[in-house]
Amino acid sequence: MAALKKRYLPVCLRDNLGVLARVPLASGFLTGKYQRGVSFPPGDYRGKQSQESLDAKADQAAEILRKEVPEGVNMAAWAIAWCLKHDAVACVIPGARNAAQLRANASASELADGNHPLSM
Repeated sequence: MAALKKRYLPVCLRDNLGVLARVPLASGFLTGKYQRGVSFPPGDYRGKQSQESLDAKADQAAEILRKEVPEGVNMAAWAIAWCLKHDAVACVIPGARNAAQLRANASASELADGNHPLSM
């Protein structure tokens, strides 16, 4: 995330390139529901990653939650809104497995329209 914010997004802005945010919830880690020790069922592509890699992603998501997401704000909506608010991002494509996730994803537009604490 740090390299994205500090290196890649500024280059995209400078060169007038639009970013397609294809996995804005980091394969579910930015929903806040996965912690260290997470495992995934057989057939889930995330289960092909090492436990060390999964734990690192969980740790990174926990740090983002602690340092950047305001208290009382849904982490998934905040992550999508972060993408929507960034000037380099042209399109955000979050996934949804059910209607509740779809509604939650759509609610991010309200956060993006308001005072989202996007810090570059």
